[in-house]
This record gives sequence, structure tokens and C-alpha cells, in this order.
Amino acid sequence: MQKVNENNQASIRSGLVISYFGNSVAVEAEDGQVFQCHLRRNQELPVVGDTVHWQLETGNTGTITAITPRRSLLSRGDGRGRAKPIAANLDIMMIVMAPPPIFSEYLVDRYLVAAELLRMQPMIVMNKSDLLTEATRPAAEKCLEAYRHIPYPVVLSSIYLKEGLRALAEQLQGKTSVLIGPSGVGKSSIIAMLTEGESIRIGDVSSKGAGKHTTTATRLYHLPQGGNLIDSPGVREFNLWRISPQEVLRGFREFEPFLSGCKFRDCRHVAEPDCAVRMAIDHGKISPQRYASYQELMKEANENNQDYSR
Repeated sequence: MQKVNENNQASIRSGLVISYFGNSVAVEAEDGQVFQCHLRRNQELPVVGDTVHWQLETGNTGTITAITPRRSLLSRGDGRGRAKPIAANLDIMMIVMAPPPIFSEYLVDRYLVAAELLRMQPMIVMNKSDLLTEATRPAAEKCLEAYRHIPYPVVLSSIYLKEGLRALAEQLQGKTSVLIGPSGVGKSSIIAMLTEGESIRIGDVSSKGAGKHTTTATRLYHLPQGGNLIDSPGVREFNLWRISPQEVLRGFREFEPFLSGCKFRDCRHVAEPDCAVRMAIDHGKISPQRYASYQELMKEANENNQDYSR
């Protein structure tokens, strides 16, 4: 039997990955100090948000020894449609849009499918609400009405109207969140306001730290009001990975009450006769716009499946 080195076991610590550099990560120890930790050869790559076990080495650096089980993992599709992990242990996906004409129901619906499949709580944020006027507000509210009906949380925010950001911050307390959305909707401004300019320092002035300041594109912020926010260009421009038709259906939770009413058990709710989902649309119980997104996503999923079978 192999003898366990008790000294090595005693030196194993727990920490939170708060930033990522490629061949190393910044780990926040339980006492708040931050250390630059390297990976072992052929080791699974940790991502920001992971809780890890690590060991302090000479030279005030550390080595990752294990990644603890994740409760969620956010991945984005690469050029070949494969899923690439980018953040872990997330609770809330903030889907940020701006008022029409920037607002895209189809893009929101893609993000919502991802949130449902990843078992994360989605939150729709209509940013730049200060731009709404009496003439444009009805169109914006109409865009949001279908999501409130499902129901999904909807927040109107603006860096110039702090009531909106205050409501947003309250919903993020005690949670680990990620913010995604297209360019031009004000994601950077929201992050700056929520974090109040906090910066992550790799290696504090303590002699036990990594001994230097390091910047990185992917980072975890501790929000002043409580909770964490993970920010990364890869997260902000997140794309839905390739999914199956069955997964598309799982992403539309409002269909669930009607699925048992279809004539055919394997109904895809696209063109089949006596489809209870399509009848629900006719009776105003499901948004036609949401159903249009469902049709587009099903078409995309079917095309992807054909590519795989070739």
C-alpha cells in the first residue's frame, strides 16, 4: 500500500479561480490573498469560477491539484461548433439588450435556450432605458411582454438612471453571474457600475502573494453589494454551441404544458397535424415571435444533425 505523505496532504488548500492566463490561473485563497498557480501536465483545465484544491510551492506560486465538482459550466461554440468551457459555477445569466432597433428576440431566445440547458437562471436586461421616449417605449415593452409572461425576470437599466442598476444589483446578491449580449448594448458600462471600479490584483503586497500585478481578459469580480460577476470577451460574445432538436425543445419552457396534447408522441411542433403547441399559439398562449425563433433553431439543429451523419 502506498504511504500517504501527511505533510503534502496538510498543505493542500482550497481556493477560487478568479482569472485565467493560458498556462496558469490566479487563485484566491480562503483568506483573500491571490496566488498565481500553475497546472500539472495533462491536467484538466480550470476556468474562472472553479473551486480548486492547490498547493503552495517555492517562490510564492502554487500548483493546482484538483478541480472540485461544478454545479454549472458555461461553454461557447468554437469555429467547428464544439463547446469550449469558459466559466464555471454560475447561477445567473444576464442577457443584455438595448431598445429597438438593437433588440433582437431571436438572439435573446438563443441565449435563453443555453440558460435552460445549462440550468442557469436567465435574466433579461433592457439596458439604456434612458433612451426610451413616449413614442418608443410601447415597442420596447411589447418586446419584453412575452418574456414576462413565461415568466422570466426582466430588468430595465441605465447608468444614468441608478434605480435600474440598483434593482439589478439586488437580484445578483449572493449569486455568481455572467453578462452576455451583442456589441453596442452597454455591457462594459454595466460592469463598471456594478463593480464600482474594482480591480483584481494578482499578488498583493503580502510576501505570501504572487509578487506582481497582472492583467487578464477573463476575471471574476466581487460585487460590493454581495455576489460575484464573471467577465470575459469570450463570455460577452457567447455563441450557442451545436444542439439537437430535442435540446431546442427543452429550451422553450412555455411549451411544456401543451406537449402531452399533441396527436403524435414524437411531434416536433413544426408541421405535424393536431399539434397542441401550434394550437396554443393560435389561442394566444404562446408568443408567435418565440415560436418563430423555435422554428429557426429547429431548422439549424436539423441541419447540424445532417452534417454529423455525413
